[in-house]
Order: sequence, then structure tokens, then C-alpha cells
Amino acid sequence: MTNLAEESRLPVENLLSPDALRRLSWDPPQPPDPGSVAKALAGYGARPWQIELSAEPLAGALTAAEG
Repeated sequence: MTNLAEESRLPVENLLSPDALRRLSWDPPQPPDPGSVAKALAGYGARPWQIELSAEPLAGALTAAEG
């Protein structure tokens, strides 16, 4: 997330709230694909631009963690 925030020129905490990231990490959607991650993030109150920037990288990280 730090690299993504730097590329987007945003503080990490603005890219995605720590609470949303924590909740997603502890209870990842199944399957952890970009669509289900985006839906989960929306449910945690993430803004559309935050979801657009972070859903795909987070889905990749969650998938890698499972494997």
C-alpha cells in the first residue's frame, strides 16, 4: 500500500482507512478477486476513487497470502 500511495502522491492513510484495510485483512472476501474486494471496501465506507486505486492490488495480495 505504501508504494501505491507514493505513486498516487497520497498519504497512506488517505488511500484507504486503516480500519477498512484491517477488516479486509482479517476477513477477506471469497474469492479474493478485485470485484469482491471492491464490494467489501465499499461496505467499509471506502470512496469510489479509493476502491479504484486499491481493489486490484489488494486482491492480488490477498490471493498471494492464501497460496
